Amino acid sequence: MGGPTAQRPLAGLLVVELGDRVSVAACGGLLAGLGADVVLVERAGRVPAGRAAAAAGKHSLVVDEADPADRALLHDLLLRADAVLLSTDTDPRSRKVWAAPRPRGQLLCDLTAFGHDGPLAGTPASPARVEALAGIAETTGRRDGPPVLLGVPLVEMETAVYAASALLAALRVRRREGIGQRIEVASYDVAVHALAAFLPLPFTGRIATRNGNRHPTLAPWNAYPAADGWVVICAPTDDQWDRLCTVMGRRELVTDPRFATTTARMENADAIDVEVAAWTRTLTIAECLAVLSEIVIPAGPVVPLAGLADEPNLRHRELVHRVRDPGSAGDVLLPACPVRLGPVVPPQVPVRDGGRERVLGWVRDRLPDGPLVTGDPAVPGRPLAGLTVLEIGMNTVGPLAGKILGALGADVIKIEPPRGDSNRHNAPLREDGEAYIFALLNSDKRGLVLDLRADADRAVLQRLLHTADAVLENLKPGSLGRLGFGPDVRAEHPGLVYCSMSGFGHDSAYPGRPALDTVVQAVSGVMSATEVDGVPTKSGISIADQLGGLFGLLGTLAALEGRDRGAGVGAHVDIAMQDASAWATHTRWNATGPRRARIVDGPDGPVLDEDGEQVPVATVAEVLAHGQTRARELIVERAAIDGSRWPLLAPPIRLRSTPARVDKAMPRLGFPDPTLAEVAAVPVGGA
Repeated sequence: MGGPTAQRPLAGLLVVELGDRVSVAACGGLLAGLGADVVLVERAGRVPAGRAAAAAGKHSLVVDEADPADRALLHDLLLRADAVLLSTDTDPRSRKVWAAPRPRGQLLCDLTAFGHDGPLAGTPASPARVEALAGIAETTGRRDGPPVLLGVPLVEMETAVYAASALLAALRVRRREGIGQRIEVASYDVAVHALAAFLPLPFTGRIATRNGNRHPTLAPWNAYPAADGWVVICAPTDDQWDRLCTVMGRRELVTDPRFATTTARMENADAIDVEVAAWTRTLTIAECLAVLSEIVIPAGPVVPLAGLADEPNLRHRELVHRVRDPGSAGDVLLPACPVRLGPVVPPQVPVRDGGRERVLGWVRDRLPDGPLVTGDPAVPGRPLAGLTVLEIGMNTVGPLAGKILGALGADVIKIEPPRGDSNRHNAPLREDGEAYIFALLNSDKRGLVLDLRADADRAVLQRLLHTADAVLENLKPGSLGRLGFGPDVRAEHPGLVYCSMSGFGHDSAYPGRPALDTVVQAVSGVMSATEVDGVPTKSGISIADQLGGLFGLLGTLAALEGRDRGAGVGAHVDIAMQDASAWATHTRWNATGPRRARIVDGPDGPVLDEDGEQVPVATVAEVLAHGQTRARELIVERAAIDGSRWPLLAPPIRLRSTPARVDKAMPRLGFPDPTLAEVAAVPVGGA
C-alpha cells in the first residue's frame, strides 16, 4: 500500500501480533491505525469472545499448531517481521520467540503483567489482579465503601499506548544504528506510574485512598442525579460557586458559613452535594447542561457506553464506527485511532485466515532484516537523542507527554508563564514550598519562563521554533493561536510537528467548552463502565488526563516517524482526551462476559477473589514498599540543578539496548539554567 506518508507514517512496516493479552491486541490496533500491516496470528478452533474488536484493521492468519506447514509458515513470517508483539507471561509461543535468535533489525515488544525481573516476574495476572496489587482498586470507589475494580481494562489500554510509543522510539534507533532491540512494558509498572496524583500523600505521611467522584480538596465536584440520568458538575472556585447558586435560585448559599470559602465547602462536601443534587433532580440532563454552559461551569453528562456512537463530539470527530463483522454476520461498533493525522478511515474486521495470501507474499518477497542475533547489545545514546521539543502546557496532559519524551532522550524545553505551571502550587507541598506532583510530572526537562504577552519573550519563542522538531501544548484551544503561536506556525516551519492536546479536540463540536478529567471521564463512557451501588463512578487515577498525554506522546512520535521516513513534512496532531478515553472503553462496546473477579472482605482487609484464588488489595503505601516496585526501581531519587532532590517516577517502558531513564528533576521556577542562556539568547529566567 505504498511507503510512509504524513497520514500513514507506519506504512510498509510489518508487525506480527502473537501475544494474547488485551494490551497486545490494543497495541496492534493502534499500529494498524497508523498504517502498519499487522498480522494477527489466530489459533485454529474456537473463536474467542470480542474477536471483532481485537482483529479490526489487521490481517488474519489462522495457525494450526498440529500442521507442520502452518508452523513453518509462522516461523518464516516471524523472521521477516519488522516487529513482533508478545506476552511471555501468558503465551508459550511468545516465550520461545523472546528467547530465540532474531534478525538483527527486528523489534520484539513484550507486554506482560510484571515484566522480567522482581519477585513477581513472569507471573501471569489478569487486569483485575494488576489493579488489586498496584493500588488502582484501592483508589477507585467511595471513601466510605470498599475498593472497586474498573469496569474496563484501563491499565491494559495505557500499557498498549506506552508499548506503541516505545516501538516508534525503537524504530528511530534502528534507522540511526541499524539494529533492533527487545522492549518490555509491564502493566504493573504502568499502574504505579498512573498513581502520580496519589503519591504525594504517602510521601508526606498522609493516607492516599479513594474519594468517589469527588475531588480530594475541592467542592462542589461530583456526579449528580438528573431527572433522566447523571450529570457531572465541577464548580469549586468562589466565582463558580456564586454563579451556580444564582442559577439554582439559592443565593443564600453564597453567604452560608458552611459554604462561604473553598475550605468550608470542602469540609462540608456532603451538605453541598445535597443542595446541588436537590436542584439537578428537578431538571433533565439537557436542561442542566444548557444552564451550566451559559455560565461557563465545567459540566457534562454521564454518557452510557451504548450512547457513545451518538455523542455529538465523538460523532463529529468520527471516533466510533459501525462496521460489518463477517464472523457474526452482524454489525459491531469499533473505534478509530485517536491519533488524527488525516482523514479518518474506519477499521474493518477481517475474515478469519483472510490474510493468508498476503502473508505468503511477504514470506516470498521479504528478507530477514540482517543476520540472527541474541541478547541485548548496548547501543550508544538514547532513542530520541537530537530531537528538540517545546512544551507549553500545564497540569498533567502536556507535561506527561514531555516527561516521557525527555526520558527517551529528547531535549524538552518547558516554557512556563511567570506564575509557573499550575501544578507548582498544588498541595501537598514540601517545607520549601515546592510541589511533589509538579516534580513527578516534569522530570528530564529544561525550564524557561516566558510571558508570551511581552514582545521580547514572544521573540524568544519565535527563535526557539526555528530549532524545534515538535511542540506540545495543552492550553485551552485557541489560546496560543491568539498569541500568534497556534498550529498555523507550521506554515513558516513545515517540518514542525505541532501536537495539540485538549478535552474535546482542536476540531470540535464543543469549541471553547472547558474540560476537566472528571468531566471527560463522564462524556467518554469511562464513568458509566464502573458503577458503585448504581452510581456511575470515575476511575481513581486521572485516566482522561493521562490518556490525553499518552496519545500526545504517541501522536508526536508517529508524526516525527512519518516526517523522517519519507514524508519530509511535519503535521498538526489533534488529540482529544474524550477520543482517547472513549477508545479505552471499546472492549465493552459490543458484548460483555460475566466478571470472574470481585473484591470481598478478607480477615485482614479487602481481597480480590478470582474463582476462589485470593490476593490482598494493596494500598498506595503498600505499593510503594512492595518488592516488585523496589526491584523494578519504579520510584527513584534524583537531583535538580538547584541542588534539591526529589522522588521521581521511572518511565514504564524498557528498551533494553537504548534504555529510557530519569536523570534529573526540574528546579524551582526561574532558577538560572546556564544552558538556556545560549539557547534563548536572552538572560536566563526570561522576562
